[in-house]
Amino acid sequence: MSKNTELIHETEENSFPQEKGRREPVSARHSATTAMITTKKRLNGDDKVIKFRCDFPSTQVRVMLARGWIQVTDPIDQNWHLWWCEINDVRQALDMKLATHQKIPHFRNHYELTRKNYLYRNMKRYKKLLMKSKKIDEAQMCDSMPLTFELPNDYRLFTEEYHKQPGSTWIVKPAGRSQGRGIFLFRKLKDLSEWRSKEFGGSQIELSPIETFIVQKYVENPYLLAGRKFDLRIYTLVTSFHPLKAWLAREGFARLSSELFDLDNIDDSRVHLTNMAIQLKIHGDEKKNHSKKGYKWALIKVREYLTARHGPKEVEILFQRIAGVIMASLLSVQSVIMQGRNSFELYGYDILLDEDLKPWLLEVNASPALTGTDSEDYRLKFDLLDDTLNILDFEGRFCGRETRIGGFDLLWNDGPVWTICPNSSVCGEPLGDLKKLNIFLGARNDRIEQLNQLRDYLEEKWNKKQDRGIRG
Repeated sequence: MSKNTELIHETEENSFPQEKGRREPVSARHSATTAMITTKKRLNGDDKVIKFRCDFPSTQVRVMLARGWIQVTDPIDQNWHLWWCEINDVRQALDMKLATHQKIPHFRNHYELTRKNYLYRNMKRYKKLLMKSKKIDEAQMCDSMPLTFELPNDYRLFTEEYHKQPGSTWIVKPAGRSQGRGIFLFRKLKDLSEWRSKEFGGSQIELSPIETFIVQKYVENPYLLAGRKFDLRIYTLVTSFHPLKAWLAREGFARLSSELFDLDNIDDSRVHLTNMAIQLKIHGDEKKNHSKKGYKWALIKVREYLTARHGPKEVEILFQRIAGVIMASLLSVQSVIMQGRNSFELYGYDILLDEDLKPWLLEVNASPALTGTDSEDYRLKFDLLDDTLNILDFEGRFCGRETRIGGFDLLWNDGPVWTICPNSSVCGEPLGDLKKLNIFLGARNDRIEQLNQLRDYLEEKWNKKQDRGIRG
């Protein structure tokens, strides 16, 4: 792909339609950022000091220090460019009189997307709007969530549906919890009542709810890897909701359950839940290292496996559908998210595949874990954060028209961003002139090479501008 191509994007008014990779050596982890910092100095001669405040003692701090940023440790000191705050401090942070250049890693009411019950409501509402506008294909993307009921409000509707599908498996998820806490499967209503009584101390689901939870039709035919259920963790960066601008990370991973899938065994969470926190808790610290490495596949490995079984075209269609599901969820909350000039958000999407290669949206995480569980996971998350900061561009290096920065590809810029798969070295196999959304999930992530090309392009552009100024 040419350098110029990386800087030009194509958007349309229409709604969205329906590689063999190589890993970067860990020793090269900081070279891309260092190269871009060098470019900044050459381009504008400004050794700009970037200051940050961070409530997390782990990867985020290491990434920012590696960029040469200065950490602010005094909570009274408001002289910072980025405060990577805890999610509970978002309102406090946004209530400050922030300058234009100061950023917070969350939108004020992010929960419209990241709470399971709110996501369900917003997707349902958005589908009605699309159907009313006769946008049938786009509306179908909103069916990516399994049949869902919000309890206690929808309890009677749920029981009606329950009796229509005797013997079906259902899954309960507390709306506001994370890391798989409070989730269980059932087939009998009495099991739901007993769970409600145990969890919340009440015997009547319809009365006096302590906590909202959702009940979903369990996907009984999941696609399996090595006989195990899995879901995909896909990272999406939103820098603005008005206009909507979203980036999709090339790298991610699959989280596998620790036990072979068995639909008859609904009481064993090791069979049905893939959350890493649950797997580590179940297996205990003595099996911690095995659990971390054995139950994760890199997204590129998943893509290669699926391609070997189904062919490159089917797999590309699948990943395009995943991008469509992500965009449907973001568009469903666009009208209700409080846009602020100081906010951005890195989301962790959890996507389940069934045996027909249909993607199902399980949930969206506002604070995906960014601490590495092993050296490869640490590298992935370090690079993910580094490129997030490249896109935010506190140093002012970029022109704002880039369609790729490092390991992120621009998916939406107030409309879909389209591309044509350039060659087999990126997508794995030639796909002809297939017009596609500008995403490369599980494809080759040559981020250092791309950032260096971007640096050279910007340097050349800057030098030409300087030459014109001298001649003038």
